[in-house]
Amino acid sequence: MYILDPLFKNSTGSAFSIKNPDITGEVKEKIQLQIGDIAIYMDIIEIKAFLTVIRSAKKGCQCKDCNCKAPYKTIKCNTPHAEINFKLTPEILDGLEELVLGILFYGEYDNILKDNSIKNMR
Repeated sequence: MYILDPLFKNSTGSAFSIKNPDITGEVKEKIQLQIGDIAIYMDIIEIKAFLTVIRSAKKGCQCKDCNCKAPYKTIKCNTPHAEINFKLTPEILDGLEELVLGILFYGEYDNILKDNSIKNMR
């Protein structure tokens, strides 16, 4: 049985924690990013890598020819099952960064509560 818990939401998208306890009782967790009509399943390592891509795109091109004047128009998000290209505007890029940072914050927050045997009331 899958358990779906909301993690974070902003104007760009939503994120959910999907937990699937297996036969041994070990819980396997994935994150579902819902951006528009697309749902992307990632683990926490892929989420952190996606944040690196987002932050790199925010810095802009570092080549001598354009001197950061040509902003990125797309970024690529690779998962084991698909390769996704996001069309970018500065607002979308900021929204993606906020969404990923929210996922990481609330994921860490939930881990702290769990490690200290505190029931999450959200």
